[in-house]
Amino acid sequence: MEPVDLRVAKARLDVLRRRARETVAGAVVLALAGAVFAASGHSQLAFSFAFGAALGFAIAYLAGAERSHLLTRLVAQGDAGLLAEAEAFARKLSAPGMRLRLARGLERAATAGQPGLHEYTWVRPERVFDIRKELLRLAAGFRDLAIPVSPASAALCRRMLCEAAVSPLYNPKIPEAELARLLRVIAAGVE
Repeated sequence: MEPVDLRVAKARLDVLRRRARETVAGAVVLALAGAVFAASGHSQLAFSFAFGAALGFAIAYLAGAERSHLLTRLVAQGDAGLLAEAEAFARKLSAPGMRLRLARGLERAATAGQPGLHEYTWVRPERVFDIRKELLRLAAGFRDLAIPVSPASAALCRRMLCEAAVSPLYNPKIPEAELARLLRVIAAGVE
C-alpha cells in the first residue's frame, strides 16, 4: 500500500468536506422546492426536484465515504498526529463501538476459514483456513476493551476488512504472505 502524501491528503480532505457541505445545501434547496411544487399540485416538477435532492444526498454520502477511506489510510500509515481531522478519526477508530464492529468483522472473516462449503462469502476461504485462529485472537483483542488497541492497528484492520481491492483477504492478486505480514502488524498494536 502506497503512503499518502500529506499535502495531497489535506487538499483532498478540504475538497471532500466542501463538496459534502455544498451538495447537502443544494439537496436541501431542491427538497424544499420539491415540497413547494408538491403542495401546489405540480407532481412532475415535485418528483424531479425530489430526485435531484436524492442525488445530492447520495453525492454527499459518497464524498463522506471517500473522506473516511482517506482518513483511514492516513491513520494506518501513522500520520494521525499530523492532521487534526486524522487525529479525531484515529480516536473514533479506537472507540469501543468501532472496536466491536472490527471484532465482528474479524470473526465473520474467520468463519470463511472453517471446513465446508461457504456460499456468499467474499473472503478467500483458502487464505483464511490457515490463519483462522489468528483472526479469532485478534477479534478477542479488539472485543476486550481492557486491552489497548493502537489507532494504526484499528485502521489497518478496517482497511483489511472493508477495502477489498487492497486487502489480501479478498484480492487474489495480492500475495498470501502479505496477509500474514499484515496480521502481524495489526497484532503488534493490540496489546
